[in-house]
Amino acid sequence: MDSVDVRIFCEMAFRESSFDESEGRGPSAPNIARKLRLDEKTVRARVKRMEESGFVKYYQASPSLSLFGMRVVSQFRLEALNLMTKHALVGSMDRVPRLVECADYLGTSITASVAGATPEEAKSEADRLAAHFELAVKFLGSRPLRVPSLRLDALDWKLVRQLRYDARSSDKDLSESLHVTQRMVGYRFSKLTGSGAMSLRAVIDPQRQAGLVFYEVELLVEPSRSGAIIRWLQDAFSEGTWNITTPSPELIVVSLFSFTLAEPEENALRALGVEGVRRCGLFILKEVMEPRRPNWIDSLIDLRLAS
Repeated sequence: MDSVDVRIFCEMAFRESSFDESEGRGPSAPNIARKLRLDEKTVRARVKRMEESGFVKYYQASPSLSLFGMRVVSQFRLEALNLMTKHALVGSMDRVPRLVECADYLGTSITASVAGATPEEAKSEADRLAAHFELAVKFLGSRPLRVPSLRLDALDWKLVRQLRYDARSSDKDLSESLHVTQRMVGYRFSKLTGSGAMSLRAVIDPQRQAGLVFYEVELLVEPSRSGAIIRWLQDAFSEGTWNITTPSPELIVVSLFSFTLAEPEENALRALGVEGVRRCGLFILKEVMEPRRPNWIDSLIDLRLAS
């Protein structure tokens, strides 16, 4: 893989909330090509190669959590006292209510994305974990959940459930399973993705990630220098940066990738030397995990079908 492959994959796997429409059975190649300023044929060819190699394990469909009364997803960094505590924490994450996903890093840190009706509701779950495991908690920001314009009926929910862990299922297979026409499947699929009621993302096989390092640089900065520091980061790390967030005026989190283990530490030291940067943390990603199947989202889908 080269840097273009990785940037395409990041858009497919980590940016699903930014796509309002999808084409076929994965995030839209035209949207990715437009965002990354690439030729659409190039995007399609590289995605196909990632699928054939097994790097992209499967495509997942997720209903908008706002359909279940949730309005926000908040992210928290949780710091354990030692590796044993972190291992116990990771093992218990499946039992966290409304956990969207969890990222495990080398060392004693993880991040957890938690959905809630309000930011306060999501924070209460992070605080509960912190109290139970004696963790330090850092708020990394919230994103509001868009309320879809579509009201889902039983067929829509059946389609979402069928696509949950195999969003590349063919219209023919879906039509036979749901006892409707292929044309109806295509129409409902387009409505679900176009309205924002359902989004798709690629899921990576971590066993095929050899030679690729995802990491985060977390900067505590002087608020008056935040804009200048972000511009420096965009220029200095442009090739390996796929996301920059500012949870607060004094905090900047940069998500990057590299092909060597030396580069993350070197880039963290470079960032630490920038005027206005007070402190720099480095977090090297081991694995992004979801709650085991069937999870709480699957249960909510089944409840909608039962009602």
